[in-house]
Amino acid sequence: MVEDKSKLVARDAHTHEIRDENGEWIRLGDELSMQVIFRNLTGENFAGKPATAYADYLSWMRHFTAASWPGRSDPLGPGRTIELAPISGTPIARFRFGS
Repeated sequence: MVEDKSKLVARDAHTHEIRDENGEWIRLGDELSMQVIFRNLTGENFAGKPATAYADYLSWMRHFTAASWPGRSDPLGPGRTIELAPISGTPIARFRFGS
């Protein structure tokens, strides 16, 4: 079971989040870690690597996210949008997954 966002932020050094198009958090962490994970999710960090590397990573992240939030629609699925932002702040970056 995933903890409440406010409890996680209060307890840990979380400053940034990756969230879905509805503002629901997917990952919380420090700024640098969230930038790296966001670039992984967009495929940017997989440039120059076999296409299967990004596909495998995204498949794993989709599985992990589904297992963490049973019943939640897939925020990393085709046509969905994610954002990188300070916790509850204005987005720094936005990405829409292709079909």
